[in-house]
Amino acid sequence: MSKTLKLLRWALLALLILSVIAILYTSWQLWRQAQLEAFVNAPQEYQTVPDHPRAHFAQAAHLVNEQENDAALEQYTLVLGSKQSEWMPSAYYNRGNINLREAMEMQDSDPRMIPLVELAKQDYRSALKLQPDFWDARFNLEVALRLVPEDPESGDRAEKQEIYSERSIETKAFKVDLP
Repeated sequence: MSKTLKLLRWALLALLILSVIAILYTSWQLWRQAQLEAFVNAPQEYQTVPDHPRAHFAQAAHLVNEQENDAALEQYTLVLGSKQSEWMPSAYYNRGNINLREAMEMQDSDPRMIPLVELAKQDYRSALKLQPDFWDARFNLEVALRLVPEDPESGDRAEKQEIYSERSIETKAFKVDLP
């Protein structure tokens, strides 16, 4: 056999092996996607949640329907921890909705209402920072602001900054916050 035929034979063999590897990898990816789709369609039928933001989002939506708000907040926080930008505005928005809904169900005299509304406002602002044209978050932020208004002239921010600076230690290279 000539040298070029041997080289061609090895090249075809390498191409065949690479093709089989590509087919196996693609099949594995399709199987994983099918598993994820099955979980998203029926999260209540599974014991464990796949480690994917979409799966955590589906589980959180299911938990909200089951009135398990604390567990849903944890799932939305896991979505935020994934740092995938396409899911983050919606996760912030939904966390804000859970907190705002809980606050609106409370009596006006309940001291837990104000922190929940503040958390909701913070989440709505985070969603708007990531996606400025998110009108639902803008509307709900307005509802939260009407529920617990902010007074820009009260000077609370200056006092908070002063307290914060008193609780930190500055060194030559960095700043360490105290508990």
